[in-house]
Amino acid sequence: MRVRSPSSWARRRVCAVWLGCAALLALPAGSLLAAETGPARIAFVGDSMADGLWGAVFRRLGKDKCLADRVKLIRKTKNGAGLARRDLIDWPSEVEAMAKDGGTDLFVGSFGINDRQAIVDESKARIEYGAPEFDNQYEANAESLVRAATSSGASIMLLGLPVMLDPALDADAKDKNRLFSEAVAKVASPLATFVKPWSSRPGDDEYKPYLPNANNQLVQFRAADGIHFTQHGYDVVMDYFFPHIMDSLKSRGRDILSDCSK
Repeated sequence: MRVRSPSSWARRRVCAVWLGCAALLALPAGSLLAAETGPARIAFVGDSMADGLWGAVFRRLGKDKCLADRVKLIRKTKNGAGLARRDLIDWPSEVEAMAKDGGTDLFVGSFGINDRQAIVDESKARIEYGAPEFDNQYEANAESLVRAATSSGASIMLLGLPVMLDPALDADAKDKNRLFSEAVAKVASPLATFVKPWSSRPGDDEYKPYLPNANNQLVQFRAADGIHFTQHGYDVVMDYFFPHIMDSLKSRGRDILSDCSK
C-alpha cells in the first residue's frame, strides 16, 4: 500500500483549493448568485401591466409559505412608463444599476402599452411614432434593456403583450412582441428570454372580456379599458407565466419548485 507523505498531501490540497477558487472566479456573476442560499430575488420592471403581474405573484406567495420563504419580490414598476420616453425614465439605466448592485437575480419585464408615442432620448432627440426608423430604435432600446441586465450576470425575461380590444392597439402589441423577441435574439444570452403572450385559446387569440373560471362560470377577465386584466385575470395569466419564471431561476441553480415539492 502506498502511503502519501504529509507534504504531498498538503500540496495536493492547496492545489485543489486553488483550482476550485479559480473555477469560481471564472464563472459569470449570475452563476455565483446561484450558489447563494437566501431567497431568489425577482424584480418586476415596467408599466402598469407589469405591476398587475407583480400583484399576481404576490398573492401566489401569500398562499404558499415554501415559495414565500424562497422568493423575494421587488416591485420596480411605474404606471405610464415605457421604453419610448428615456427622457422621463431610462429603464436600461435603472436595470443596470440594480443588476450591478447584485440585489436582483431575475428581472421580469412588461413594456409597450404606453409606447404608441414618439421615442425621446435623454438629449430630447425625437423619432415620431410610425416613422420609418421607429421600430429599429425601439428594438435598440429593448436590446439595451436586456444587455443592461445580462452584462452584470442577472437574468431577464420579457413578457409578451396580450390581445387588445382596440384593433390599432392590438396591432401595435403584436409589433412590440416581435421587437422584444428580436431584441432578445440579438443579445443571444442564456440569461435572456422572451415569453410569448398568454392566450385564451390555441392559435391566434381573440379578445374576450369574460371567460369561464374553474367552475365553468363566466367571470370578468379583462379590465374595462380593453388593455389590462382584472385581478382574477392577472392570477390566471400568471398561471401561464409562473413556470417560465421558475425555469429561469432553475437555470441559475435555484430549483424552487423541486424544493417546495419535497
